[in-house]
Amino acid sequence: RCWGIIGLHEPTQNKILDFALPPYDWNTQRKLATSQLVDEFGHHTGGVNQSCTIILGIGGKPEKLINIDAARDDGVLVLRRFSGGGTVVVDHSSMWTTFIGRNSILPHVKPFPREIMQWSVDAVFGSAFQSWGKEMEDSRSNNPKGKQTLVFKGKSCGLSGGVGESLILPSSADETQQMHSTDTPLFHLKENDYVLGERKIGGNAQAIVKDGWIHHTSFLYDFVDTNMEYLTLPDKRPDYRGNRSHNEFLVRLKEHYGERSNKNAFFEHVKKGVNESFEMEEVSLNDVLTIAEDQFGGLQEWWDTKCRTKVVKL
Repeated sequence: RCWGIIGLHEPTQNKILDFALPPYDWNTQRKLATSQLVDEFGHHTGGVNQSCTIILGIGGKPEKLINIDAARDDGVLVLRRFSGGGTVVVDHSSMWTTFIGRNSILPHVKPFPREIMQWSVDAVFGSAFQSWGKEMEDSRSNNPKGKQTLVFKGKSCGLSGGVGESLILPSSADETQQMHSTDTPLFHLKENDYVLGERKIGGNAQAIVKDGWIHHTSFLYDFVDTNMEYLTLPDKRPDYRGNRSHNEFLVRLKEHYGERSNKNAFFEHVKKGVNESFEMEEVSLNDVLTIAEDQFGGLQEWWDTKCRTKVVKL
């Protein structure tokens, strides 16, 4: 079978895996464990930034992609994943999707990054974002902003009605224009990025082997601007980005979907998109952990022995 994995999790507070977190000095770890300092996300910090994680692609060089002094001083967790792609900063607001495809089941999907991404748009994400956008449009139509309710008694200003009646006044021209300006930009694939309009909405990567492939994405529902400053402007970047900084280049999905929707709605639309293309069987995290335990001794055993994702010590 093929697999799709979707969900949320904290960037550093892993409830399943036991692994060393920076800083690696034991005395600093003890200070962190007893610290009363708490960041905006409720993490006990001790001066350490536990609100995000920096993830490098398998070939990524920290000295070229990360502001190492800042990341080291703030004690940020840095990982090197087993798949390709660029460097991303993820946090508790990142929305994760993974697809594991087998060539024997998806022979029409050529096992190359661009072709896999195009398949994901055609089979899942295109439909998911279209239905999510329709949800936004329907919500605006049913509860449009810009309209005003006037409560009046008797006759006033040439309007007739009973005591306590209300009248919905139409939006002004300026208000109507403002409503249209909130229309969600089109989701599409641009070069090797998922974008809304001309701005990137997440990082993605692939790992391709003889019999199949994995394609995973961290969608940016929200992020902290200062955390993006840990990343440098990479030498290799898509043409449409130009020299834009990360904060100018990226866009939060929350900006376009957050007012009338939420992260859970995104996952529901992704499942809806999957259902339109496949026969889907939904399983829980506990089901997956049981399979992992039966097949290779559990996720902790995999992390400690065969896993190619590693913590990077700056």
